[in-house]
Amino acid sequence: MVSLREQVGLAVRHQRKKRDWGQVELATKIDRSLEMISQIERGATAPSFETLTALSEAFEVPVGHLFWIADEVPDKPENDALARLVGRVATLDADDIEWVDRLVGVALARKVRLP
Repeated sequence: MVSLREQVGLAVRHQRKKRDWGQVELATKIDRSLEMISQIERGATAPSFETLTALSEAFEVPVGHLFWIADEVPDKPENDALARLVGRVATLDADDIEWVDRLVGVALARKVRLP
């Protein structure tokens, strides 16, 4: 299973490559070191909240998009369904998340009862 650090790293790399930026260019845009960008993309370190905010602003995407959002991170195909689900839920407000949680609870309860 892919760790959250690795998921964030893959999403950052995906967003960077989508814009055809090099690591040096991204580091310059968010005022971080090349080493930091490399470590984040490899999943060796987790970005701080401040760095996540800077990345979000540089990429012009919601912070949630840096947690494997939608169908956009193909590097780990075994986690695509989970990534899509997390991505969809991450953009919802609190009331909608609560509704999705109840819906999933009902769906899983039905699954358990079925042979």
